[in-house]
Amino acid sequence: MKVKDMLDSIRGTVEAVDESTVLLRTGPIVLKLLAPGYFAVGISPGQILDIPVYLHLQMEGNRIVPIIVAFPDRRDREFFERFISVSGVGVRAAVKALARPPSEIAAAIAGEDHGYLTTLPGIGNKRAREIVARLQDQMEKTYGPAAAGLGGPSDEARAVLRQLGMTSGEIDALLKDAMKDLGPAAEPSEIVRQAMRIRSRR
Repeated sequence: MKVKDMLDSIRGTVEAVDESTVLLRTGPIVLKLLAPGYFAVGISPGQILDIPVYLHLQMEGNRIVPIIVAFPDRRDREFFERFISVSGVGVRAAVKALARPPSEIAAAIAGEDHGYLTTLPGIGNKRAREIVARLQDQMEKTYGPAAAGLGGPSDEARAVLRQLGMTSGEIDALLKDAMKDLGPAAEPSEIVRQAMRIRSRR
């Protein structure tokens, strides 16, 4: 069994959060988890989370330091694992770089949008080209040719609905219907309100 497969998910109560770290209490233990910026921004103290995690053991001098990274769902964790497969992109650097939702970054990779990738923290021109060269085919296969249409307000709305405890399947159905009603120019807050209206009618 690989190290990353030893820990699949953690359930607990958020004690504190900043732009890249979540303190999660599970029983008598408080764990310090790294969280990408796009996820951390939607978390607040007191929330009860059941989150997929990625476990990494990192050598620091003569010590082995465990690093646990939290994600809103398993698909985002899968993207992260592919992202760190790029030479020179370590776990901490990847967490820092993921300031935007993975689907949005995947769209940029699939579309060879080097300019967008260089707006991510810690990603320069050379690294952006390496990421595209390594992952473009995988992103097109995973997210499809329409990857460039992913991301934006619907992803922000998705993050809010996740925090309300909805399943991925339910969120997908609600967002599809809400976007059909509102159109592509809708703001995240409008999408969330419309999704909640649709849910209340079902």
